[in-house]
Amino acid sequence: MKNTKQITGLGQTSEARGGGDRLQGRQSGQAGDFGSNQRVKRRKQVISMFMLMVLLMATVLSGCSGNGNGSNGANTEPATTDGKAAEGSAGAKPAGEAQEEVTLKFTFWGSPQEKAAIEQATQKFTEKYPKIKVDAIHIPEADYDAKITAMVAGNEAPDLGYMHGELADPWQKDGKFVNLFELLDNDDELKREDFLDYIWFKSSEDFAYGISTAGETFGLFYNKDLFDEAKVEYPPAKPEEAWSWDEFVKVAQQLTLDKNGKNAADPEFDHTNIKQFGVSFETWHGPVHATVINNEGEWITKDGKFGFSQPEAAEAIQRLADLINVYHVAPSPVQMKSIPSQAVALQSKLAAMSMHGQWINLDLGAAKVNYDIGVLPKMKRSVPMGISGASVIYKSSKHQKEAWMLTKFLENPEGSIDLYKGGLWMPTMTKWYTDPELVAKWAENNPAHPAGFKDAMMNNLLENGVPNGSYYIKNFSKINAITFSGMDEVWLGRKTALEAMKELEPKIQPEIQGRYDVTP
Repeated sequence: MKNTKQITGLGQTSEARGGGDRLQGRQSGQAGDFGSNQRVKRRKQVISMFMLMVLLMATVLSGCSGNGNGSNGANTEPATTDGKAAEGSAGAKPAGEAQEEVTLKFTFWGSPQEKAAIEQATQKFTEKYPKIKVDAIHIPEADYDAKITAMVAGNEAPDLGYMHGELADPWQKDGKFVNLFELLDNDDELKREDFLDYIWFKSSEDFAYGISTAGETFGLFYNKDLFDEAKVEYPPAKPEEAWSWDEFVKVAQQLTLDKNGKNAADPEFDHTNIKQFGVSFETWHGPVHATVINNEGEWITKDGKFGFSQPEAAEAIQRLADLINVYHVAPSPVQMKSIPSQAVALQSKLAAMSMHGQWINLDLGAAKVNYDIGVLPKMKRSVPMGISGASVIYKSSKHQKEAWMLTKFLENPEGSIDLYKGGLWMPTMTKWYTDPELVAKWAENNPAHPAGFKDAMMNNLLENGVPNGSYYIKNFSKINAITFSGMDEVWLGRKTALEAMKELEPKIQPEIQGRYDVTP
């Protein structure tokens, strides 16, 4: 009402000023009347004073009326020449709230259980931020890179999503991703020190094009029922008690059975008719590099050489191949085609052990498999390799602020606890490993985190974790593709690992562009 009264007063003053102008015109025609002239002069002074007051009041009112709090509810933001409200004016909504209803396009991969967990998490995000909807698009992992490439080429890029390291590296060189360090450094809630050291995908110390979708590592999963039936001791969970490689092979032999029930250590064992394998592993870069690291080998050395052709790495790769071709305790890649996943291999008792990633806790826990986790067998050491797909925000997104909000929500177990408690992810934030109350929220008293999990994976990753090559190898996509194109002959037993890697060396060396320094 205060503004309304002032505006009414301005109208009255304007009318008085107009009347004074007319009066002044009449009186100016009475020439020779000194008194009249004096009165005219005084009236001119009065009118001038009125005009000055009007201008001052108008100035004050224009400043007050910009607060948008008028009782009539009208939009009082200043307008630009094209009629739009000026940006940055008072009345903007608080930071952390969407300015208008938006829909984020979020792409991801994963098992049916992972799909359900992600969809539930994004629904909870929308419950917290009702004006931000999430279109969660699930793409099978085998088709992911091709699908996302087609989406970007067709100008239908998502706002944010998962990204394989093979595709992330060339795309970050093309400037397709937002620098997450800039968003983090301007964030009032989080700082870099809140996260595990290795989890950033960086092109430089000041540019992070991605963050690990989760903390993830490899361990030795095992079906306890099969160990009990064979009367074999469970794998150790503490890294200082890890089996040697030879001990591991002997256990795998005891747990590998042919159709007649004979194990692989029996001279009459029929390796052409195996009904239960002692161990199973996949042959992509994750499990292979994790094994190489435990023999103190490198993929790309710090001085820019192809490390897989050097003795430590080649020996580790050969030991994996020997599980298939010499000891017959692991399925070949051809045989693995009939097994849907490592989780299914354990659940269906097709394999007693699996050297695989922590994310299968989700499937094993949901299926109520009687399983546990040990540390990987050691060669020269037993350390956990940190690995993850990258979570990225596309520079083409029109909703980068909201995309960062969703990224933070998923990275913080507090907002999406089921993803962590259910076994799919491990946190990227340090306090969720060190604070007992927080650890209890996700890693205790649930079927997806058996007794060995804390020692074999959680504490081990925090204290001893080293990064996978996808974090730091430049030109990773090409290096990975060429390296593993030569592995088939090794898994089939046609070439030794050293022979195959030496043959690849002339092809790979020209593609080596060095390493990103991802550790402090």
